[in-house]
Amino acid sequence: MKSHSLFWMVFCLLCPATLLAQTGSRYADPVFESTMTTSEIPFSSAVREGQTSPTTLYLDFYEPSGDTLSARPLVITVFGGAFVAGSRDWCDMVEYCTRFAKHGYAAASIDYRLLPLMSISASSLIRSAYMAAQDVNSAIRFFKAHCLEYRIDTNNIFLLGNSAGSIAILNEIFLSNEERPSETSVSPDLGPMNSSGYDEYSGLSSKVAGAVAQWGGVLDVEVIDLDEYVPLCMIHGTEDQVVPFDSGYCYSYLPLSFFPYMYGSHPIANRLSDLDIDDYEFHPFDGEEHSFYISMYTNLLEDKFDTCFHIARDFLYNHLDIHSTSDVSEYAADNVRIYPNPTSDILIVELKGDEKIANITLCDMQGRIVEESNASPVFLGHLPSGVYVVHVTDSDGRKYIQKVVVK
Repeated sequence: MKSHSLFWMVFCLLCPATLLAQTGSRYADPVFESTMTTSEIPFSSAVREGQTSPTTLYLDFYEPSGDTLSARPLVITVFGGAFVAGSRDWCDMVEYCTRFAKHGYAAASIDYRLLPLMSISASSLIRSAYMAAQDVNSAIRFFKAHCLEYRIDTNNIFLLGNSAGSIAILNEIFLSNEERPSETSVSPDLGPMNSSGYDEYSGLSSKVAGAVAQWGGVLDVEVIDLDEYVPLCMIHGTEDQVVPFDSGYCYSYLPLSFFPYMYGSHPIANRLSDLDIDDYEFHPFDGEEHSFYISMYTNLLEDKFDTCFHIARDFLYNHLDIHSTSDVSEYAADNVRIYPNPTSDILIVELKGDEKIANITLCDMQGRIVEESNASPVFLGHLPSGVYVVHVTDSDGRKYIQKVVVK
C-alpha cells in the first residue's frame, strides 16, 4: 500500500500538469493552474439598430496554459445588460471563462450589438434581442470555421448566458425564420438568424451541444419544438422582476410599459415537459431575485456564484461527447520543440525520433495563412508583431498546434 502511494507521489511530481489534465478529472476539476487570454479577436461585422454602417464585434478567448489537446470543448459566454449595456469583460463572464479554462475547456466571451438608450421601445428591444441572437449565431459559426486555429472540438460547443445574454441564446436556439417576431421584418428587415457575420463561414451550422440560460426567457414558449431542441439548463430566482420567473412584463417594478411581455424559465420547463423532453435541468432559487450572484455588475457574491458555476460545470460535463473528444489525435508536447517563443525573426521546429516535417503553417488569429513551409527554420521577419498559431504536420500525418508570439 505504501509503495502504491509512493508511486503516485513520484508520478505527480514528475509529470507535467498538462499530462494530468488530459486524464481522469479534466472538465470535472480545475486541473490547470493558469490560463491564457487573447483579447479583441474580431468575429463578426453587423449593423446596429439605428445605424447604417456595420460595427465590428470582438471576443476574448481563454484557454488553459500549456494545454496540448488538439481539440477542446468550447464554452461561449454572453453577458447581460438589458440589450443597452454590458460588456464581454464584465466580472461574471471573466470568472466563468477563467474557471472553465482551468477545467480544460476553451472559453470565449463575446460582444453583441447593443441598443442606444435613446432608441428604447418595446419594438426596438425585441429587434435588439434578435440581433444579439444573430451575433451569438455568428460566434458559433466563427469557431467552427476556425476550429483548427483555436483547437475546438466542434461537437462540444456550449453556450452560457446572463439575463439578456440568456434571452439571446434561447432565441438563437429556438427561433426559426418563420417564427421570428414581426418586429424583426419591418424596415430594415433583419433577415434570417444566420445573416450576420463574415461570408467565409456563412454556410456553417450553428448547432451546439447544450446551453445554460441564467434568468432568461422567451416571447412565446410555442417556438420551442422537438426538432430544434438542444439540452438546456435553466437557473432562475423565483422573485425575479427583471426577467419574470413565470410570465409578465420585464422590469415589472418600473412604472413603464415599453418592456416586452416574456415567459421565463418556469413556463419554459413546463413546455419541455409537455413535449416529453426530459433532457433538461431546471434550478429555481426560492426567494432570489435577478442575477442574484452579482452586486451592481461589479462584485461577485462568491458563494452564490460558486453554486451557479457548479450547476453549469456539472451540466456541461454530463453532456460532453467524450468519445468525440478522446478520438481526436493528439501529438504529445515532448515530441515537438518550437522555439524561440517569443521570437522576432526566425522560428525553429524540431521533431524527435525518426519523424520528418511534412508541413509547417503559420496562421494569424483570424485564421489566415501568413506563412507556409515544408522545412525548418521558418523566417518571420516580415510579419507584424502579434500572436500566431503554428500548425506542424509530420510525415506520418500527426499534427501539433502551438501559439507563438512575434515581437
